[in-house]
Order: sequence, then structure tokens, then C-alpha cells
Amino acid sequence: MLMRHQKKLPAPALSAFVRHYWYFETDEADIPFSQLSFPYGAFELICYLENPNTMRWLDCDRSFLEPNIFYAGQLTKPFELNFTQTCKCVGVSLYPWAGNLLYKIPASRFTNELIDLHNLEPEGGLFDQLQLCADSDALFSCLEAYMLKKLAGKQNDSLVSALARQIIDSPTRQNLKNTLCLSGLSRRRVEQRFIEATGLTMGLFTRKVRFQKTVHLLKNAPKQSLTSLGISAGYYDQSHFIADFKAFAGVSPKNFQQQKTSLSDILNILVP
Repeated sequence: MLMRHQKKLPAPALSAFVRHYWYFETDEADIPFSQLSFPYGAFELICYLENPNTMRWLDCDRSFLEPNIFYAGQLTKPFELNFTQTCKCVGVSLYPWAGNLLYKIPASRFTNELIDLHNLEPEGGLFDQLQLCADSDALFSCLEAYMLKKLAGKQNDSLVSALARQIIDSPTRQNLKNTLCLSGLSRRRVEQRFIEATGLTMGLFTRKVRFQKTVHLLKNAPKQSLTSLGISAGYYDQSHFIADFKAFAGVSPKNFQQQKTSLSDILNILVP
């Protein structure tokens, strides 16, 4: 694989909202290529500078062409990307609790959606600005200027961000229950705020975090038994572990381990 890829951290003023910026481009030697992908844990602003790819949800027979530039919400189901032409792509990964801040729209509106940015900002012009950039450094600077402008004066919901971080640290039912008790609010009210910011219920968010921890463990501790791996990721029994994994990845944990390729590793690093 000759793919070139980069990642850059945001300015301190954006560190509460933005995980990182990323860029990749493919070469003729990389294509054609089909990649099974799984739900990552971020909101993404993505721009194809050349040749958007086709995408297909695994629960659907039809593929569709991704927009040139789009905002993607929280994804909860597996999908396939098909690379048939060389492409260049740049993006911004936002934290899962910052999904409603860029466009003042509840994050749930973006769940499992790729919304063309021209529909959100008809007069925005970000795509044209990115097309004029000479290299990846210029692309990152352009995106950072856009994010600084869009997020000026914005604040995360402190309760939701704290709760999401707690779940990420320890995605267990008991930890979620303890954190809710400390909030002093009803579960219904907390759930409303959580969905508005993250696009997911607390339960679904917790399941997704467990899945992501499982993927990390499968890569870094491949000899660990599935039972032990599931417990380490926060599952209480192997049946729930395997069922959840199949729901998010479309394959069993064992089959997932066999999906490793240079491209999948790069994409999973760039878009966590």
C-alpha cells in the first residue's frame, strides 16, 4: 500500500471540541479496494478533494456516492467503503459530546446520516476554500480557521461531556448508575441532554464504547480468550458480547481479526 496519511492535533482553544484533523490520499497501486468499516466514536466533517467513494450500509443492498463534503453523525451500524479511483480526503474528528455545536442542530438529527454541507451552509464556501489549498498543512490551517469561527463562544454541556468521559473510562452499568446518582437530576432529563449532544441514548453510547474497547483489545491482545476479552471491555457475559459485536461490526470477533489490511489500519487510526 502506498497510501499517504497524516494527523494533526487542534489548537488549545479547540481541544475541548476537536480530537484531531486528518488527511489521506490513495495511489493507483491501492485501488480497487473494498473496506469493511465499523462505527467510530466521533462526529466527522469530511471533504473529498478528489473522487468521493461509494458507501454501502451492510443492511442494505444499494450503494451510494458519498457527498464531496459532508458532516457525519454518530454511526451505529457497519458499512462498506469501495475505492475505485485514487482519492484525496481531509477531515475533522470531533468528540462525541460536541456533535450539536457546529450547526446548532440536535446531534440526533445526524445519527447514521452523512449530510451534505451545502444543505447545512448553502453559502458557506468551505469546499471551495479547501480546493485552493496547496498541501496538507494548508488544509489543516483552513479547517482550523473554520472550526475556530464556528465554535467561537460555544461550550460543551459539562454534564454530558463528564458523563460521556466516565462511560469511555468504564463502560459498565454500575458506573453509569453511580454517575447518574451524582448528577442530582432525573434520568429522563439527563437522557434528553445526552441525546441532544451525542445523538445517542446513554445505553447505546455505552454499548458502542464497549465495542470500540473490544476492537482495541482484539488488535493489541489477540491471544486473549473471548471470555476474558469481553469482561475487560465491560461485558457481563459472552453472549451479549458476541451479539453486540456482530451488530456493530457485521462479523464475529474472530472474523473481524481476519479483516486486517494496511488500509483498514490507517483508516481506523485516522477516524477512531
